[in-house]
Amino acid sequence: MDDPQGKLRTPQAKSRGRWIAGALIVGLCLGFAISQEYYLKTYARGGDAIVPAWATRRQSRETGGTAQPNKELRRILKRIAPKKEVMIAISNANLLKEQTLATWLKAVQRLNFNNWLIVAIDEELRDYCKEHGINHYYRPVKIPKTQAGTGDNHAISSMKFEILEEFLTLGWSVLLSDVDVLVVQNPFDHLKRDSDVEGMSDGFDDLTAYGGTYGVDDPSMGWSRYAEGYRHMAMNSGLFYLRAGPRTLDLMRRIARRVTTEHVWDQTAYNQEMFRLSNGDYVSPQVAVRVMDIDLFMNSKRLFKFVRHLPQDQQKLPVMVHINYHPEKTERLMAAYQYFIEGDKEALSPWADGSGRAQST
Repeated sequence: MDDPQGKLRTPQAKSRGRWIAGALIVGLCLGFAISQEYYLKTYARGGDAIVPAWATRRQSRETGGTAQPNKELRRILKRIAPKKEVMIAISNANLLKEQTLATWLKAVQRLNFNNWLIVAIDEELRDYCKEHGINHYYRPVKIPKTQAGTGDNHAISSMKFEILEEFLTLGWSVLLSDVDVLVVQNPFDHLKRDSDVEGMSDGFDDLTAYGGTYGVDDPSMGWSRYAEGYRHMAMNSGLFYLRAGPRTLDLMRRIARRVTTEHVWDQTAYNQEMFRLSNGDYVSPQVAVRVMDIDLFMNSKRLFKFVRHLPQDQQKLPVMVHINYHPEKTERLMAAYQYFIEGDKEALSPWADGSGRAQST
């Protein structure tokens, strides 16, 4: 049966179909435009690689950030660390001659990973690395007046933060290792990567490394004489992993500014900037911090005073061992190499728990 209203439905349906199709096309275009805008806001072009925009934004702000995307460093990192994380050791030629860096290199080169490099801060070490085909980045530093007289090692250590800033600016996460660290296993197999900073503690047991409550007794307060706090030992500034991001970049910039303008130990500034709570007008970097397992990323007090005295079947194979508590750095580093890598279980015996050699009996 012929329906005059039915005759009108066909063009109306077609009109609605065209309207819906047009709306879909507009929606797709709008979605693409929004996605592109988000992409451009999140990432900025830097030479032949994409650099996160948070890393290039406000490079010279008051917190002291001065690092700019470095094409030579980017080229090196793209070649040796395409997965955007790298282990670095910062050194001069003196530490090579003292055998500290040589031992570090010997330990690292025996392992099956290539995403590591030496940051050579003088020409002599740069030339040595070139001659021996060692991954390296030549990066001379100028020791600030605030670090004059602190000793060669401490002065070099204080400059690490502006160097780390360069890596973070390019978007690479960094595992920093001082050269008095023995690398026993591939550290990248043992990182958790769930925090901004993942570092070794100077603590030597669960309480000192991971933290615990402590009490304050003030009898003058009468009923409220007792109060509680929470504390842990310092995080070590010679062995830590930084996850690339705006918070860790901000942290490095703050510390770099402090060590160049204040007469402060770099480890002190490192811990103060990480753990000082926001208050008043001060806003902390708000980094999330993880303490590394003290038996896998081990300091030398933990090793010499506790672990080596345990039965062999109770000793974990460490990932990295830092000779940070003892002045005989090179000798103890070489002894740790013999103990953990060469299997000489008497190699640590000549050394005391504390500084010096063990007393003969």
